[in-house]
Amino acid sequence: MSMKKALALMLVFVMLLSTFSLARATKIKFWHMYISGPSKDIMQEIIADFNEAHKGVIEVEDLGISFWDYWDKLRVAMASRQEPDVFLNDLGNVGMRASTGILLDLRPYLEAADLSPEEIFFNGPLSMCSYEGGIYALPLETDVRLLFYNKDLFREAGLDPEKPPTTWEELWEYADRITKVDADGNYDIVGFNPLYGQSYFWMYAWGNGVSFIDENGNLVVNSPEVVKSLEEWCDMINRLGLEKLLAFGSNFGWGAADAFIAGKVGMGIQVGNMVSNIKAYAPDLDYGIAHIPWPKQKATWSNGFSLEISSRSKHKLAAVEFALYLMSDEVQLKLAGKLSSLIGNKRAAYNPELMEDPEWKMQIEALEYTKFRPFVLEAPLWYMNLQTAVEEAMYGKKTPQQALDDAQKLIEADIQKYKMTH
Repeated sequence: MSMKKALALMLVFVMLLSTFSLARATKIKFWHMYISGPSKDIMQEIIADFNEAHKGVIEVEDLGISFWDYWDKLRVAMASRQEPDVFLNDLGNVGMRASTGILLDLRPYLEAADLSPEEIFFNGPLSMCSYEGGIYALPLETDVRLLFYNKDLFREAGLDPEKPPTTWEELWEYADRITKVDADGNYDIVGFNPLYGQSYFWMYAWGNGVSFIDENGNLVVNSPEVVKSLEEWCDMINRLGLEKLLAFGSNFGWGAADAFIAGKVGMGIQVGNMVSNIKAYAPDLDYGIAHIPWPKQKATWSNGFSLEISSRSKHKLAAVEFALYLMSDEVQLKLAGKLSSLIGNKRAAYNPELMEDPEWKMQIEALEYTKFRPFVLEAPLWYMNLQTAVEEAMYGKKTPQQALDDAQKLIEADIQKYKMTH
């Protein structure tokens, strides 16, 4: 966009905001999932501050919905053209909604406000908000996966608790020393459980230097490199025994019943904000955080929540004003400081006070190299076919090659179906 056009948009923006003060406040609807505990308190405080600062001009009416009900309610609202002005959504598939025209392109508004998205947001999350040159969402919150390890179990096994593994060979050497079985041969403590928490095959494949997008831009899940990675992944499961791992995992759940929090897993992969659960349920647990071991390159996976504005909103400027407020340094620091949210605003994330916390610093370092599952418009849920293939190979129903070949056929069928209907 030319500077002339940007300035023109800014002028319109200012003029319209000025007219608001002569009329009743413009009301905008905001849907979110901050419905209980500290998250509810913080979001209510944030919204109240905005309403007070915009008194008589803009008023935000929010609706908090549980995570489990949110998606269906939003989907129905969109289908009936009754979606709110501003809403949270899945950061991993913004492009799917952008392609339908339901989302407002925010790039002109950002440029009119003299905001450079490339300077403000981390590259990974920003790339997921982008579609065909436009920016159709803002990365409100994201996450990364890291290796959590129990320092007490390291000490009991004669390992240095300040030296977590950096390679998979080291990880399994450490894990074997930590693992304990009971008199019946069942696992009492598992040194590393590849089925625990947020451990996913595609992160292991990325660590092997594998890409699911080939040099021609095609989605390929059965390349020789992917097949080799899945064979290695299955070998890791088999060395511990799938049935014994499943039996072990069935003893645990969420919160205080989490296997790592209960001290029964020596090392496991979890999202960075697992630290909040540990503080809540096991404040005395002596643990460390490290980057996930990598064969060839550091790898982790991110997803999170995007902030989106309906293109059908009758109050686009007010909605943009509120959305930019939620992405401001002030609000993002509040979300990071009080909820441990991994925020999308890079300037706020690198706040010196936050970076003094080594756990926060570790997450920010990971955010610089993290990957999202590639978004493919013709097959946006392609990774579900991949996950099915991983499970078929793990359970021995198919060889890794057969499972991935079948997944590739299903993905190509989805792509073909899309092309025939669009």
